[in-house]
Amino acid sequence: MLEHYYKERRSLVDFRRGPLGPYFDGFAAYLKTRGYAHHRIKTILGRCCLFNTYLIDQGITTCHRVTHSLIEPFLNLYQPGAQRRSHYVIWMDTQRAVKHFFAYLVSVGVLKPDRPKPVVTSYSWVLEPYLTSLREEGERTEQTLQRIRGQLSQFLDGLGVTVTRQYLKGLKAETFEAMVKQYLDTSPDNLRRLASTLRGFLQFCAQRRYTTMDFSSMIPRVLTYRLAALPRGLEESDLQRILAQIDRTSPVGCRDYAMMLLLMAYGIRGSQVAAIMLEDICWPRSTIRIRASKGGKEVVLPLLASVGEAILGYLRHRPACPCRQIFLATHAPFRPVTGLSLSRQVRQYFQAAGVTMPRGGSRTLRHSWAIRALAHDIPMKAIADVLGHRDLNTSFIYAKADLHTLRQVASPWPEEVTP
Repeated sequence: MLEHYYKERRSLVDFRRGPLGPYFDGFAAYLKTRGYAHHRIKTILGRCCLFNTYLIDQGITTCHRVTHSLIEPFLNLYQPGAQRRSHYVIWMDTQRAVKHFFAYLVSVGVLKPDRPKPVVTSYSWVLEPYLTSLREEGERTEQTLQRIRGQLSQFLDGLGVTVTRQYLKGLKAETFEAMVKQYLDTSPDNLRRLASTLRGFLQFCAQRRYTTMDFSSMIPRVLTYRLAALPRGLEESDLQRILAQIDRTSPVGCRDYAMMLLLMAYGIRGSQVAAIMLEDICWPRSTIRIRASKGGKEVVLPLLASVGEAILGYLRHRPACPCRQIFLATHAPFRPVTGLSLSRQVRQYFQAAGVTMPRGGSRTLRHSWAIRALAHDIPMKAIADVLGHRDLNTSFIYAKADLHTLRQVASPWPEEVTP
């Protein structure tokens, strides 16, 4: 396979020596199946060959001595001057190429996956068991658990001391009050989540007798009015102007148009659009399955004709790839689109259309759908199911955005009863 990219015998000899030499042919074939262009494959192979040469210079002759820890010293030696922008681009490109080679070698069983060592802190002895207990409850997503980890780490680091059992035993209420005051400038929602995180953690510490008393009641409750901030929706003319910015003659445009229609037609999250699999669409029955997100429920919805046509238009351009997610990057290695990248695309189309929103992105399209659904007399329960809200009260914020609809969905007042 290497002969397809390198004709000179000397170059082929350089590739096939050293600990990684036997695997370059397979790696080249792998890159080709992933859709990389000829010139890009040649660049990646060349950078990985340089890494192989570094291994030889270090006296490494077998694969079992090859680890991820060798990448950085290799880059510092063979690609110096990373502080200059031109050199930094080459440095980063070389790093990506070598890491890609590592991923391939792991996939074929040549190397073992690199398992990063967990960060051990002075409070790991109490933080990790707490997170494990939350994980075992099964009510929180991994994303939520990572947010809790970050909040508690910031809090415990802010204590400025080594968090030992003796230290927790001697804690006083003033410590928590002072820490919470540092976050008073943050948004009410963030402050509320922080207070909730601290209360849960302090209850855990009290149950395990790490503290002399339960301090959770001393964390002030943050009172927020759920319906204080109205979600703003877009007019139909705004939506059409946004769609008009998409170049539907290109593969990227066909993909983006289909994703935008899904957001506009169903009000689902960007992460849910990114998670749609090929098997989630039942073409004979004209249905589409929307996978659960944020603890919500999976729903099966009718596949609207306009959405189905847009998806079919994209599938004609979709790269041939074993990945089951429908929406992929248009350049190799054809990774699935993420909710974050989709939201970024939405904001770009907003900007191109001259539509300004305080919270531009897929969330604005979600709000717009909910408000339009209410205006068309769709029952609140159906709206909550599509939006993935477990609590019906969560969906009532959209009712406030349309007072006329709110009067229709609200229960009538009981007639006055005279004693």
